[in-house]
This record gives sequence, structure tokens and C-alpha cells, in this order.
Amino acid sequence: MAQLNVQRIKKLKLGELIGTIATVFCGASLGYFIIGFSVGTALNIPALRLSTLIAAPLLMTAGAGGAAFCNIKFGGGLDKLLKDYIRDVFIENAALMHPERDSLTFYMLAASNSAEIRVNSYKEKIIFDFSPFGRLSAMRRSFIAAEIVDRLSRTFVKLAVERGAKYKSVAYVAASGRKKGRQINIIVNGEPEKRALKNYLKSR
Repeated sequence: MAQLNVQRIKKLKLGELIGTIATVFCGASLGYFIIGFSVGTALNIPALRLSTLIAAPLLMTAGAGGAAFCNIKFGGGLDKLLKDYIRDVFIENAALMHPERDSLTFYMLAASNSAEIRVNSYKEKIIFDFSPFGRLSAMRRSFIAAEIVDRLSRTFVKLAVERGAKYKSVAYVAASGRKKGRQINIIVNGEPEKRALKNYLKSR
């Protein structure tokens, strides 16, 4: 069964938090520069102006460097963890996607720390459990939703293009709470939709 590594998530989230702190520190350094230089100029204190000019850029560089490193190493690590988990859940539940049917509509419902997909009128659901992440930010929820529909789209375009599978239509509808999204086509009249095909070709 596909599962998220809780300990790895904790480690990566700690690194991501340090990156956020570094970003705040960088902003504070910029504030220090603006205030210190303005006060030094207004009160004609050359020593304050000089110290601000020397210290502030160094502090901002250190903060920006630390934030960039943490965002790439830890934020990128969390994104990869999510991508791998979503891929594994789809592989594990391949039969529930009913690829044998030639007309499919996937209904995705996203919650605060989970998502589920059902197909056509089937009762079975593909469940994605993101609870090991704790409370997900709006940005991360958006990333998860985008990755799920992107994986879904690429899977069926690949089946059509590379495996010769015949589909009349494949589409998905995403919803969040009571808000239902519009239907997005993946395959229409037996042919991959242009955007879906473009995304698939980019991912190869």
C-alpha cells in the first residue's frame, strides 16, 4: 500500500521552515538597511550610514542564500515526495480507473488533507491521504490538485498514443468542498486534447 514517509516529511518540513525564517530574516535586513540609512542621512551620522551600507547587504545575501538553498533542497524534496506518492497511488489503484471503458469521466474531490477520485457512476474511490503532512497550505493543496490531474491526463494520453488504446472521451471534473469545477477534456472524439497532448510530450 502506498504510504508517505512520516519521518522524512518531518525532516523536510523542518528544513522548509528554516528556509521561511531565512526569507523573513532577509526582509528584516532590507528593513534595517532602509531605516538605518535613512536615519543616518537625516541626522547626519556618517558612522550609521557606513555601518548600514556594509552590514545590510551581507545580511541580505546570507538570508537570500539560505532561503534559496532550503527551498530547493527541502521544498523540492517535499514536492518530489508528493509526486512519487500520487504516482504510486494511481499505479496501486489502476483497476479502479477502469481503463477498459472507452468513455470515462473522473470526479476529483479535494479536502484539507486528502483527495478522492471516482470514475463515472462507480462507487469505488481512489483515496489520497496527505494527513502525514498535517495542515496543508493553500499553495501545497494547489500543487497536489495540479499533480493529480496532470498524472491522470498523462496516463490516458500515453495509453492512447503509445499503447494504441481506443477512447471516445476522457475528462475530469475537480471540486473543492461545495464548489464544483468545470469539465476538462483529456481525449475528445478519440483524439487527445491539444493541451493534454502538449503536456504529455513535454513530460517524455
